[in-house]
Amino acid sequence: MAIWSRTGAVALAAALLAGLAPAPAQAAGNGRWAVTPTPPATPGPTPRQYFFLESPPGQTVIDSVRVANLTDKPMTLRLYGADAFNTSADGGFGLRQESQTQQGIGAWTRVGLADVVVPAKRQADIPFTITVPANATPGDHVGGVVAAEAAPSGQLDGGGLTVGVTHAVAARVYLRVSGPTVPGLAVADLTADRGQLTYDLANTGNTHLVPDVAVTVSGLFGHSVAATGPAARLDLVPGARTRLRAALGGVWPVDAVTTTVTVTAEGGVRATSTTTTLVGVWPALAVLATLLAAAAYLLRRRHRARRPRPRGLA
Repeated sequence: MAIWSRTGAVALAAALLAGLAPAPAQAAGNGRWAVTPTPPATPGPTPRQYFFLESPPGQTVIDSVRVANLTDKPMTLRLYGADAFNTSADGGFGLRQESQTQQGIGAWTRVGLADVVVPAKRQADIPFTITVPANATPGDHVGGVVAAEAAPSGQLDGGGLTVGVTHAVAARVYLRVSGPTVPGLAVADLTADRGQLTYDLANTGNTHLVPDVAVTVSGLFGHSVAATGPAARLDLVPGARTRLRAALGGVWPVDAVTTTVTVTAEGGVRATSTTTTLVGVWPALAVLATLLAAAAYLLRRRHRARRPRPRGLA
C-alpha cells in the first residue's frame, strides 16, 4: 500500500464518491448492507477481505472502502474509524462505538464522507485516510472502518426500559507501524474442577495473533478426560487478555485431574501451562474421617459394655 503525504491525502479525500455501481449479488455483511475493501484496479485471484496496511510513523495511508446497499430502498449510513478489542469473557473480536474513546485506528482514521446515502441495490467506494502519529508505537494497530445505521432500526426491551438498537457492519483494518515486532502469548490462572476448566489467554506482544489452542486432560491413573471448548479461533489484538472455558467430561467423583493448555501461533510463538487439581478428595477425606470417628465411638461403647462390673453389697 502506497504511503502519501498529508497534502495528497486531503486532495484524494475531495473525490468522495468514485461512482455508484450495482451491488454484488453475494457480499459479506448483515444481509442489508456490506462493508469491504475496495478491490484494486487489477484485482488478484483472491479478493481482499480485510485491510492489511503498513506505514512508518508520521505518514498517512490512503485507501478506499466499498459500501453496498443490498436492499430495495435507499439507505443512509454513518462511516467512522474504530479501535478493535477482545471481550474479556470469551475473546470475541469487537470494535468500539463512535462515542467511545478511540486511541489507535479510531483516532487516526478520517473518512471522506461521514454520512453517505447509498441507493437501492447500489454500492459506493468511499476514500479514507489513516494518519499515523510520529510517536506511534511499532507493531500492529487493529481496528475497522464501520458503516452504522444513521438511526436505530431495532429495539431491546429489558428491565422496563426500551433501548434503541443501531446495527453496524465493518471492514477490519490491520495496520503495522514500522519498527521491532515482538509477538508473545501467555496462559495464566489455569484451574479445573469436576465440570469445567478455566484459564486466561493473553497477547503479550505487539502483533495481532490467531493462536491455536490445544488442551489435554487426564485423571487419576491416566484415565481419559474430555475437554470441550469453543471451536472458533481467536483473533487477539496486542494487549488483549480474555478468560476462556472448556467443559470437562469423564472426571471421577474422586480424582486427580492434570490439565495442560498449549497455545501456538505463526512465527513459532508458544506458551503452555499445566496444573493438577484434586477433585472430591477433601469431601471424601471428610466422609472417611467421619466414618472412622463413628467406628471408634461404637468400639469404645462396645468395649465398655463388655467390661465386668462389681456387684453391689446387700
